[in-house]
Amino acid sequence: MAISGLRPTTEYVATPELVRLRVRAEDLAQARDWDGLLALRPELERDTELWPDLWGPGCAIAAQKMGDAGAADLLIRLVDDGFCQPEIFEGELEAAFATDPRWPQIVDRMTLNVPPSPLTLSAWPVLAPSAPLGLLDLPGRAAELRAQLPAPDASAWQTARTTLDWVTHRWKHANAHMEIDDAVECLRRVDEGQRFACIEYSLVLSQALSALGIPARRLWVYQDQYQVGVGRAHVVSEAWIDDLNRWVVLDGQNGLYWTGEDGAPLGAVALREAVRSGASWPAFVTFRDDFAESSAPLWFSYFAHAGSNAGTWGGGAPFGLIFQRDKLIVSTRLEHGPDAFYPDLSELGVATALDGGRPALRLFTAHPCATGFAVDGAGLDGDLLVLDTSPGDHEHQLAVRTGYGTLAGHPLRYHAEP
Repeated sequence: MAISGLRPTTEYVATPELVRLRVRAEDLAQARDWDGLLALRPELERDTELWPDLWGPGCAIAAQKMGDAGAADLLIRLVDDGFCQPEIFEGELEAAFATDPRWPQIVDRMTLNVPPSPLTLSAWPVLAPSAPLGLLDLPGRAAELRAQLPAPDASAWQTARTTLDWVTHRWKHANAHMEIDDAVECLRRVDEGQRFACIEYSLVLSQALSALGIPARRLWVYQDQYQVGVGRAHVVSEAWIDDLNRWVVLDGQNGLYWTGEDGAPLGAVALREAVRSGASWPAFVTFRDDFAESSAPLWFSYFAHAGSNAGTWGGGAPFGLIFQRDKLIVSTRLEHGPDAFYPDLSELGVATALDGGRPALRLFTAHPCATGFAVDGAGLDGDLLVLDTSPGDHEHQLAVRTGYGTLAGHPLRYHAEP
């Protein structure tokens, strides 16, 4: 079976004349009008798509019913050409040819006519279902914001650290708020002497990172027993860091991020699990000289609950809806766990496609800052990977590319028959 010059299974190119012929042949077969079906044989043989598997065996049945001595020879020729679907005829073939001494051999040959698939995928990357990312960007003004920021580094993580350091030193905290989510306007007001709170630090940091090609969003974090009291919530940013292949929490107000035992920065899920397990507060890094180490447990305690622009997760029932006595916790989406909100943005998916009749895979990704794809470390021209159909096993590593480099690879394996 050829694996070049393919066409989509959804492609339908039959002419009106061919459609009329097929309808007529189907009606004759259903009516058991064997003589009429045989009369159409010369025309049906020209229907090269359906003759080998449908009209040919149907005519062999009709010929046998009409006592034509060449009926079995016709069926044998069709089997020699690859016919292997007697079940299509719902017992008609068996009923017509069971008394022919060659029938058992014909059955065996039909069984052997089923070859392996010429081209078979055994492993391919997929995109896990996830909620919308809820990123906090600044459409239409990203370039204006980017012009005010420190130059990006080659590394996404170093760029994030530099931006965090810059944001946390832009103004001194004050309990005041903006009425709009616009980092450029916030910085303009800061230049005029205004000061803002954690929400605005998160605003500027998230939109700044997004402008630099690092997906980022705002994250609300809450202490336990947030249904009473004051000061029970804090607002930080979280960003997908390409070279770390993870979501990371960045606290713009405190110039702070938390780290695990390996020194790698932590995300909201790990911090929440640590707080709720009663673990001691983890190590941290801060860019503020005035950050008191004694305050670290307080800031750590805010990660008992979390919700981002993407949504909020409860971690199981019950989930308290009321915040500080008389406020409702509003979420875009409420889930039992965090998985839907923390996709692996290095993932990519594939779809089968054709490139000039050659089998191919079309690659796609949910990474909002993707610039393309790589195959075995080399950049792919476009998003279409033409499959090598030379016989044997084939294996590749497919990866997403961004302005910060090539992300983690994901395996593609397939086999082509000779």
